[in-house]
Amino acid sequence: MAQAASKTCEICVSAPGSYYCLDCEQYYCENCKILHSKQKLSTSHEFKNAADFIPEVKSKCIDHNEAFSFVCIDCDVLVCGCCVTEKHNGHKLSQLKDAISQLKTKIENEFLTKFNETSGNVSKIKLSLSLFNGQVETVIKSITEEGNKIKSMVDQYTANKIASLQEQARKESEQLSAILSCHKTALDKA
Repeated sequence: MAQAASKTCEICVSAPGSYYCLDCEQYYCENCKILHSKQKLSTSHEFKNAADFIPEVKSKCIDHNEAFSFVCIDCDVLVCGCCVTEKHNGHKLSQLKDAISQLKTKIENEFLTKFNETSGNVSKIKLSLSLFNGQVETVIKSITEEGNKIKSMVDQYTANKIASLQEQARKESEQLSAILSCHKTALDKA
């Protein structure tokens, strides 16, 4: 039966598996790695840092050294012919090639569905953006027109006030000139 790689030490199962033994295909913590390296049978085993290493998926059962030919549906693992009659006897099984074909079809269908959804969403977003930009331009045009109307009204109001002030100033100036002229004439007579 295939063993799923974990990031926990597979020997003591209590510490993080910081190292991966390439020969045993197992994760080891620091202490278990040291003990493993001191055993006669495993002194030459090569270790990799688990954080930097992704183990290869093996195509043979580590218990029986046979090629995987089935998938145990109940346990969701790859199994060889011997595992079928031993640990997985009575479990629901599928041929490996059939499971791969089904999984490939499922992934392709999911991809196409997601791709089509995403393409549709992109089209909707582009349309919404175009409509939004059009609305923004309409609002900007409206604001500009209203601003121009307000400016025109302010300019007209300002011109009217200036003209009114100038007219009033002219009248006052004429009255003051008349009064000045009268006083000057009176002063000349005196």
